[in-house]
Amino acid sequence: MKNHTKRNYPTVLTSAAAGSLIIGCLFANVVQAKQPFEFLVVGDSVVWGQGLAEKDKFYNLFGDWLRTDAFLGPRDVNIKVKAHSGSTVKFHPGDAEKYRKAGRDETYPFKPEVNVGFPSMSKQIEVAAAEYRAAGGSGADLIMLTGCITDISTSLVYDPKGDDDELRREVQKYCRDDMYDVIESAAELHPKALIAVVGYFPAIGPNSSGKKLLNAWLEALGASGFRKAMLNNPIVRPLFFNKLKKRAIERSHIWVEESDKSLKSAVDKLNSKYGTTRAVFIRSPLTLDDGAETPNTKLFRMGKNGVVNDPLAKSRIKDCNEALPKLKAETGIEFPIRLCEIAAIGHPNPEGARAYAESIKTALAPLISRSAQ
Repeated sequence: MKNHTKRNYPTVLTSAAAGSLIIGCLFANVVQAKQPFEFLVVGDSVVWGQGLAEKDKFYNLFGDWLRTDAFLGPRDVNIKVKAHSGSTVKFHPGDAEKYRKAGRDETYPFKPEVNVGFPSMSKQIEVAAAEYRAAGGSGADLIMLTGCITDISTSLVYDPKGDDDELRREVQKYCRDDMYDVIESAAELHPKALIAVVGYFPAIGPNSSGKKLLNAWLEALGASGFRKAMLNNPIVRPLFFNKLKKRAIERSHIWVEESDKSLKSAVDKLNSKYGTTRAVFIRSPLTLDDGAETPNTKLFRMGKNGVVNDPLAKSRIKDCNEALPKLKAETGIEFPIRLCEIAAIGHPNPEGARAYAESIKTALAPLISRSAQ
């Protein structure tokens, strides 16, 4: 019996060692497969989620799906947010020169609800890449962004007296040409990243209430209660505002159609350069029926006393009144405080954010699940 035990003992050891080795290799593969997924959010107020509580932002809703369902099992997801209200695609030369003279760097911090153009998307992507490298990584796995409307300005986009051809030229410059430069840089600085370029929505439609739109416009202009009562009544309003509203709807249509076309063109050009899918364009899920001051709007409305009905309104008003006078005093760059205070108006509310998250999930699910296999 002893001899029999001795003869088989080495065999038992070998089997145990082999089993341990197999289990170890499997564990190592699981660990490697379960490395945290790096999700970077850059751009302007739409992707930032202006006015939304953190839990309601569409990047966060999408992040929850990544953690639980996207990879056929739980996965750690790190969300790095560089987006903020007002961000331009690139640092505009005039602002850059004023910053230089003031001794400021483009990364000077502002509260993200304060709608200033800097740091630009280009700088956000660059800074994030440096942070990933400093932590031993090679960049983001997914970059989600919205951008280019702030370069043009919403006042120009929806200007009822604006030149339509000029609007188209502006859109091509910022949403196609400048956006291509930025996503090309993102692809180089984050070599494994899939880049999700998310589109804008039609803010004004036929079902938008003329009374409520005019009220919001007058509030933005800081009109007195007496002036609002004089202009926004059933007798006076149709005499001048109906025509303005019609033109604003036309401009809204041009904006969405041209920006979709330009953003998609930038994405297609990048994919052609790499010969594979490095970027995806995702159209907005919001329609004319979801627009500003429609019966079933998915956007924040103007509330009572000129305060937007978003949960961050009170803190944003405080931040705007602290940051913008200081910015003007130190650099000469001026942003209207009143427009900063009401910046959430016309941005996706929680319902709108959920629609965005679902649309993004539908578009990216096949690509992400394929990468997890």
